[in-house]
Amino acid sequence: MPYITVEGNALEPSQKRALIEQLTATASAIMHVPPEFFLVTINELPDENIGIGGKPIAEVKAAFRRAREDGGQR
Repeated sequence: MPYITVEGNALEPSQKRALIEQLTATASAIMHVPPEFFLVTINELPDENIGIGGKPIAEVKAAFRRAREDGGQR
């Protein structure tokens, strides 16, 4: 049984459903395994437990938002 696990920030129920459906469909098509055999789990992590490039995710997200608001000028 193929097993797919995703770790990341908290998601809305609709996002989880879409992620599970699309990951399963894509992996099924690539691996030629029926979708019924796939197990997908989502492990949600609070932002305070995530860092990227040596920085807390809150700082990374804030910088991303600023850059997007500036039209990518940073």
